[in-house]
Amino acid sequence: MQPFCLSTRASKAVFIATLATTVGLSLSVGILSQPSFASNDTDKLRQGLPGRRISGGVRGPASSCFADFNQSIVAILPRDIASKTSAAHPTFWFSTPEFSGAKSVEFELFDQYDEIIYTTQINMSDHYGVSEFQMPETAPALAIDHEYRWVLSIACKNGYQESSRVGVQGLIRRVDLPSSLAAQIESASLEEKLALYTEAQLWHEQVSTLVNLRRRNLAEPTFQLAWTALMESVGLSADVSSDLSHQMSAVALGEIVANSETTIDNTNGE
Repeated sequence: MQPFCLSTRASKAVFIATLATTVGLSLSVGILSQPSFASNDTDKLRQGLPGRRISGGVRGPASSCFADFNQSIVAILPRDIASKTSAAHPTFWFSTPEFSGAKSVEFELFDQYDEIIYTTQINMSDHYGVSEFQMPETAPALAIDHEYRWVLSIACKNGYQESSRVGVQGLIRRVDLPSSLAAQIESASLEEKLALYTEAQLWHEQVSTLVNLRRRNLAEPTFQLAWTALMESVGLSADVSSDLSHQMSAVALGEIVANSETTIDNTNGE
């Protein structure tokens, strides 16, 4: 595989155009080939679309910790399909609003039967921007060829009281990484990895690699333009911040919790 060369304006333009084209084709193929989650084995299996990428509007007590109630929580995901990853403990990406008050942030993971298998409180920055949450090694590993639902929700806090929760949710599917592709990725540069992940439709790795390229090249517009192209390709260009924020982290070890589920208010959300 020939490495990308980003040393000239022409090659940078070719890289951006290639990435944007590949992203569009990958998403089109993904939508057409996305396997159905419906099953006749049990009526407990969930059916339908992944969920909400954009949280609903916040007003009243629920908005007391939001600095700007016009800003939403946005899950950076492809539209109407389960996002794919090869990682046992993937990284999730969000555009989070600015906060001016105390808040409680929670992440939950559900299995294919909609039974909760992991939950944790998250330490989230108060700044408006794009940030990530990587599932810790202490969380259950995603199984290959299994699909999971996840929820990220936020409640404003006033002393010991919490508002109703608002948030986003989606579906994620772990896929097997062919040994030939794994070998290519192992020896590839970040730019090459980005192309490989995009072609393989590994959304979580694709976004993580592009953000890493942005962080390593803050003065370089190439990857900012590539980011804009990616957000446009999934219909989130108007909703996602262009700024990069701090990484989110679990504030305590996650634990398996039975018979517990968060209900989120997604009024007017996507």
